[in-house]
Amino acid sequence: MIIIDTNVLLSFLLTNGITRRIIAENPDVFITPEYCFEELWEHRDRWNKNDLQDSELLNIVNDVKRLFVMAVPPDIYNPYISDGEKLTDDKEDAPIIALALSVDNEGVWTYNTKHFRQEVFGERIRVLSTKDVIKLYPFEP
Repeated sequence: MIIIDTNVLLSFLLTNGITRRIIAENPDVFITPEYCFEELWEHRDRWNKNDLQDSELLNIVNDVKRLFVMAVPPDIYNPYISDGEKLTDDKEDAPIIALALSVDNEGVWTYNTKHFRQEVFGERIRVLSTKDVIKLYPFEP
């Protein structure tokens, strides 16, 4: 399993590119804290450039959860939130880090190298780039 950050989730939703293809072709691989879906929803006014109705957006987000990215409930990662907060300057990233500490995984896929730094995580959490994910789950071009 690979844990995805909100920015990867947003890329999956907004662009028909490599991120969408990787996730769509590997639907049983990706997980994220429920918090990431909540964060995505809270900021929908920023990314909903097509001005879709909330009901339409909610259907899309629910389809992503149902088909592509499993939303992990907080009771799984909450015991590790304080550890997650110690490993980042951005407390909003703590649930992702906490999830990485709480379940067996191959790493955290993020575009945020400012808050997810391998040198801070050491051996506890592996930070994955898109290239790293492609090496783990190759596909035909």
